[in-house]
Amino acid sequence: MSDKIGILIIGHGSRLPYNNQVVTEIANMIAEDHPEYVIKTGFVEHSKPTVKEALMSFEGTGVTKIAATPIFLASGVHLTEDIPEFLDLDPQTNEGEVELDGQKVKIVYANPLGSDKLIAGLIFKRVQEVL
Repeated sequence: MSDKIGILIIGHGSRLPYNNQVVTEIANMIAEDHPEYVIKTGFVEHSKPTVKEALMSFEGTGVTKIAATPIFLASGVHLTEDIPEFLDLDPQTNEGEVELDGQKVKIVYANPLGSDKLIAGLIFKRVQEVL
């Protein structure tokens, strides 16, 4: 049996709608490019759905594994404490599980974006746009 994968895109959240829209647009781009995955979006604070609400929205999708993926550049309190708590992750393994449709579904937790040539290239692209 092959896994049906869910991807939970996690943004910080903001009272400013545009900031949340950027995270949602990233999730939509991933969904468009990878229709074989079930993509959901949740936010840590100031916005809906919350991380927990987004996690529970996988109910009825048939996913067998969820990759929780923060759209943050670097680790901080939200990534090391808040999000793992919302997802009930084991602090040693950064993995957990949630019950969906009466089944246990494994959750794995991705690293933040970090430093990457793709991000550096995007920043340089923005510099070229304003020059």
